[in-house]
Order: sequence, then C-alpha cells, then structure tokens
Amino acid sequence: MKKKYLYRLALWVLLVLPIQKVQSQRGNFSFGLAPSYKANGYGISFSVNNYRSAADYVHLSITAVFSNEQPDATVEFPYEDYLLNLGYFTTVLSRPNRGLFMYFGGGASTGYEYINKGETDVVYGYQIPKSGMIYGGFASFEMDFYLTDSFSLFVPISGFYHLNSNLNNAILLVGVGIRCYLK
Repeated sequence: MKKKYLYRLALWVLLVLPIQKVQSQRGNFSFGLAPSYKANGYGISFSVNNYRSAADYVHLSITAVFSNEQPDATVEFPYEDYLLNLGYFTTVLSRPNRGLFMYFGGGASTGYEYINKGETDVVYGYQIPKSGMIYGGFASFEMDFYLTDSFSLFVPISGFYHLNSNLNNAILLVGVGIRCYLK
C-alpha cells in the first residue's frame, strides 16, 4: 500500500515539475506592436522578446517599411522593405520604482526590398533598380514606460544598414508602440 502511494507521489512530481517550469518561462515573453516614422514614409514593427534575466533579452521582430525614393527632382517611385530581425538587448538604465527602462541592442537583419512594384523602367534617363533580397544589421535604442504589470508604452529608435540594398543602405525608424507582457 505504501509503495503504491510513493509511486503515485513520484509520478506526480515527475509530471508537475516540468509543467511548472514551462509555466514560469511563459512569464518571460512580451509582444509589441509599434508604428514608426521614416523620412518620406512610414513603417510598422511586430516584435517578440524573450527575457533571459531582468537585464537582457533576445529580440525577434518583423518590420515593414513603406516609402518613396526620389533620386532627382523628375523621378519618384515607391519601394517597400520587409525585414526579419534577430538581436540581443541589454539594459542601459532602469528605474523600476518609476516604471522606466532603457535598452540598447542590435543584431542581424535580412529581408526583401520590393522596388516600384517589381517594374524596372527607365524614367527620364534614370534606370529604376531591381527588387531583391537584402541583408545587414540593425541597432536600436528602446525606452520602456510601464503602464500596468502587463502593458507598457515603448519608444524604439532603430537604425538599419543593409549591405546590398539597391536604394538606401541606411534606414532610420522612430516609433511609439504598446508592449504586452505574458504572465
């Protein structure tokens, strides 16, 4: 009889401990959505953060940038960048009693640059470049203002540099968004 209870207790411990660890890891995630401003356009970014500790996190985001390029006064055409970013952020300043945190980080960025709806025309003697894959890196500074335990307002200032871009190698996005923390 005692053996039966010990067996059930051991089985219960083996089942509950892994579930408890999975539940506690879920509290380390946040999701954010931030519309951004760019010169001659705008962007939007959806991010997922995995907090490794109170001071740093791993960042994954999908960013879309919509803008117009004007190489000279007679030519203007639209372009779109769709980016996947993976990076690491660390705390620069934290004031938990005031609900303010500042992070700095960066990482790899890759994506697709869609130029002039895929058409490569010659307009007034200017050859519009071809669409294609782009790769490079990004650096970002984020300020996080806690509204509640589950939500915060964050301000990302992100710079992207793509080595093989046919238009702008560098892009700067400034945004304001909302972040939701899972408990």
